[in-house]
Amino acid sequence: MILVRAGAASVALLAGCGGDGPSPAANAVEDNHAMASEAAVAAPAERASTPDPTGLVVPANWMPTDWDREVYSGSGELVDAETILKSRQNMLNTVPFTLWAVANDTRVTEAFEPIWVWYTAIRSCARGIELNDDLAGEFGNRERGKAGLIKSRSDLKDWAATQPRELTLYFTAKLGQWNDATGTFQLQSLSTATTLRPQDVEAIDPYPDGANVELWSDSTGQAINHFQASLIAPQCVSADKTKVYKFQRQSQWWVVFGDVDRGMGGLANYKSREMLPAIAMTRDDAANFAQRNPERKVVVAVTFAPVGSSFVKGVDQSAIRAKFRQVTITDAADGSALASKTY
Repeated sequence: MILVRAGAASVALLAGCGGDGPSPAANAVEDNHAMASEAAVAAPAERASTPDPTGLVVPANWMPTDWDREVYSGSGELVDAETILKSRQNMLNTVPFTLWAVANDTRVTEAFEPIWVWYTAIRSCARGIELNDDLAGEFGNRERGKAGLIKSRSDLKDWAATQPRELTLYFTAKLGQWNDATGTFQLQSLSTATTLRPQDVEAIDPYPDGANVELWSDSTGQAINHFQASLIAPQCVSADKTKVYKFQRQSQWWVVFGDVDRGMGGLANYKSREMLPAIAMTRDDAANFAQRNPERKVVVAVTFAPVGSSFVKGVDQSAIRAKFRQVTITDAADGSALASKTY
């Protein structure tokens, strides 16, 4: 068995530079009401991105239209137009999957303070900073802060009901050596995954942030264990320009596939896995592919939907069970389909 993990997640403390940050999120509390409407219209396997006058590529779904253009992601000074563009594009790369996961987490409540401060901040830096200070500042307005958490969750719940129930994530990979015995290739060298087509995002940043992908392999084929939401933290500058507020979520969201439960020490216990379609070719077809695409680069599109209840993977980690609806693997060089399966 081989596990291939794309990307590396790191955890930062939620804090406003020069001031206190919100208190850590409490342990998950049981909530049996899924926040995405069952009646929401299913998303197509292929979705278009929206052009933006500033040069950004904006997701068609699961990104609030009122997101604050003054929010940026990552760390360091934004000193030039290119850095600002990449930083704001990273927001668009990472926010939709996190919102989908939070909206479909059947256990999330107002006790997850940082995620609601985060959601408020990406829509309005001013309101996010106010909610941050109400909850954690020395002289914060605690009652207003509590009301702000409830309103933020209610806003997300209402908005999520207007979004597609299914989600499609895209990531790039490279094919390994062709296996003469099976006539198949296996995926390797995975990128992070976003709701945007890789060619659109890579035009702005060749190393975009996104969800980590964990791939499982054995002699029978390959499966995706999970997508792990990015921990990238949006930042806002205070109105007086004296502080930078970094809105870390502290809780982590995973979307898992197959028959899986929480195992020992928070490790996922996979009883069975949902297999990806085999990338099968004849010897001649494999040789032709390697010739026209020397990098052997492919694009994997995975459409999935929530199924069943969520579970606590760890103290600050939630796992959302999901099932594949469609997986398509295409040649990045010419866009031709190499493998496809409807589940």
